[in-house]
Amino acid sequence: MEIKNGGNIEGVVEFAGSPVPQDKAITLSSDVKYCGKERHEGKYLITGDNRIKNVVVFLEAIKAGKAIPNETVTVIDSKCELTPRVAVGFKGNKFIIENDDPVLHSAHVYAYAKGKTMYNIALPERGSTVTKTLTKTGLLELNCDCHPWMIGYVYVLDHPYATVTNENGKFTITDVPPGRYTVEAWHEALGTTKITDVNVEGGVVTKIKLQYNWKK
Repeated sequence: MEIKNGGNIEGVVEFAGSPVPQDKAITLSSDVKYCGKERHEGKYLITGDNRIKNVVVFLEAIKAGKAIPNETVTVIDSKCELTPRVAVGFKGNKFIIENDDPVLHSAHVYAYAKGKTMYNIALPERGSTVTKTLTKTGLLELNCDCHPWMIGYVYVLDHPYATVTNENGKFTITDVPPGRYTVEAWHEALGTTKITDVNVEGGVVTKIKLQYNWKK
């Protein structure tokens, strides 16, 4: 379905709590000659102005709109990291995990965070791949049994109104049918937050701000 009079939702996701959480340094335990001995966790990724990268932002329970794009989600084992760390996928589309490193990785995919194993397939060398179809909605957690610090996520939806914030915590959702919506955000360490009753008008950019107020 083509949306001829849709509007856009633009915004940022920021951390408004205190103190601002920081990524810790972790010591690597395997293939250190290639992977290195230490790196940062990479789960918070909060900028100096408290904007948050890698937040999945989506419309909740939208029933109509444009068609799901025919886009394959590809996650690459690169330099002993999963790239991208956070991605959006759409039900029915292909999902590929590819090893671009000269060391053994495994594609261990869980249904939901720390949930039941869906599959666990060895990727023994550079160029090894595994291809699956995204058959269910919800959160997938990706891991490598050989390198436990390698963590990633794919959030699967049955509609196209979803995206991931960029390095500046910004996002855009396009071609939204006019109406009122709940906009929800998911972050791997901070959890979920949402804004209700967001009004979208045809041909208009609606600007919003999603905030996390988590406190320790």
